[in-house]
Amino acid sequence: LVATPQEAVERYADVLQNGANSEFADQFADDSLRQTIASVAQTVQEGMERNNGTQTQTFTVVPDAIKIMRSSDGGDLVVAQINSEWTRAAGDGRESLPASDEEQALFGDGTATSTMKVTYVNIVALYVPPEDSGEPITAVGAERKPIKVEAI
Repeated sequence: LVATPQEAVERYADVLQNGANSEFADQFADDSLRQTIASVAQTVQEGMERNNGTQTQTFTVVPDAIKIMRSSDGGDLVVAQINSEWTRAAGDGRESLPASDEEQALFGDGTATSTMKVTYVNIVALYVPPEDSGEPITAVGAERKPIKVEAI
């Protein structure tokens, strides 16, 4: 394999966190989860910059939350859980608000503060090709859902 299943998941978490700046970015084909995370983060960043706000996202592989199936071509299909925390500080006396309908549903009637922390569960399915294939690791499926929204 081009990477062990565990290495593939850890490297993918790094790519989710660091985007094109990840040392592992060139080992992965582009995918919709990465595009969505980058697009939403960029939209939020544009608003943050107007008010001197900040945002950070941290992605963490969940130990033992990985399943592996061998594919017929000798590669592996790896399904794993990567949790993430997205912390957004609105800046300049502003309130940080939920960034999606799903976040709003979890936040409910909570009292907004200048900083919001959202915990996500990301389930990813990665295809890890055989070592001599010349193919990149590919995310063939992903689901990203917020599970906790808090004003801090």
